[in-house]
Amino acid sequence: MYPPKNFDIGWPDLAYGVAACGREGDADRWAATVERRFAEGGAARATAGAAHPDGKGSPSPGRPCPCLTTLSVRSALDLALTAASLPRGSEVLMSAVTIPDMWRIVTEHGLVPVPVDLDAGTLLPTAEQWAAAATERTRAVVVAHLFGTQAPLGPLAELAARHGWLLIEDCAQAYSGPGFRGSPDADVSLFSFGPLKTATALGGAVAVVRKPDLLAAMRALHREWPVQTRDAQARRVAKYALLALLTTRPVYTGLVNATGLLGHDTASGLQDTVGAFAGTDLMPAIRQRPGPALLDLLDRRLSAQDTARTVAERAEVARRLVTRLPDPSPVYGATAPVHTYWLCAVPTPDPDATTARLRSAGFDAARPTSLGAVPAPPDRPQGARTAAHLIRHAVCLPLRPTMSDRTLDRMAAVLDPEDWGGGR
Repeated sequence: MYPPKNFDIGWPDLAYGVAACGREGDADRWAATVERRFAEGGAARATAGAAHPDGKGSPSPGRPCPCLTTLSVRSALDLALTAASLPRGSEVLMSAVTIPDMWRIVTEHGLVPVPVDLDAGTLLPTAEQWAAAATERTRAVVVAHLFGTQAPLGPLAELAARHGWLLIEDCAQAYSGPGFRGSPDADVSLFSFGPLKTATALGGAVAVVRKPDLLAAMRALHREWPVQTRDAQARRVAKYALLALLTTRPVYTGLVNATGLLGHDTASGLQDTVGAFAGTDLMPAIRQRPGPALLDLLDRRLSAQDTARTVAERAEVARRLVTRLPDPSPVYGATAPVHTYWLCAVPTPDPDATTARLRSAGFDAARPTSLGAVPAPPDRPQGARTAAHLIRHAVCLPLRPTMSDRTLDRMAAVLDPEDWGGGR
């Protein structure tokens, strides 16, 4: 049985993460090392990290990094909105599909999230949709690149610049290696290295902030937050090491068989546990600085030489599957300029029936349960039709770079032609 999603981290890195929890270190020095590495594209490990794991080294000299390392993308969004000091009641235009915590953070700041519907081909709103959703109260935009798609922000950036809006780009699902640092037109680009993300460090995020004053304000606010404890990181590494073991194919197959006899849904049970902040009080949980152990592991992951190759292999196997489908066009993100297939999601009229058929054939497909449709304000019409359809009907196919043509043929054959072309 193929699990719905695998962890993009190997056992050597997990062992390194365990060892990092036992070392002393200085969070500020490690953060500077990670930020410089990210800004410079993940070159060989910097002096402060590799040579001095106790944190006694110092970053190599050079120009200041336009980056800030945080515990999560949620933390970075919280910092950006606090630093921007937008008037209460201001509207924030948001891609209509994102993780629910993102619009909850917006509301925590006394702001009003306004969903803007997606184009199913690019998984982004069009420039006309952004403009139509704006009012005189609009002060910011949060645009999310979903499922591994990447697209330029030119028309949206022009609109934001013309009106003085803060433009925040959520690249949590779009990271593809050292060559991608987000759109240069965005004021802030957010990258996640959470548990299920590409090149995961089991946590941590980097914000590229292109407004110096905003970055300085975010840094000042960040310094006031407590540092994540070593015990918290040790528990995190232990948790995800166990989950990585449970989602290896042989173990997962046995787990599915055992839980099936008990009438439980293995995929749903695991999805409920993998969220980095599942079961926590959100705002206190995200208002922490990453500790030395997390930053040490993140630095190691950013210095890996094979991330771009791994992403290319992932995208290639997805393209091989897509060409076998009855109609490739309904695949979410099919017309995006770049699609790295962090997830390969397809629309079906009956997701439960589709996932049941796939599971019976050895493919444990899953719904994108971590995503939600941004609720519209009470005084706005509910017009995000594509977003609502995606949340109700999308199924994510379990793909691995090692899948043979025969395996992909078998997966494609399971998908009923009637699943394709449903209205969106």
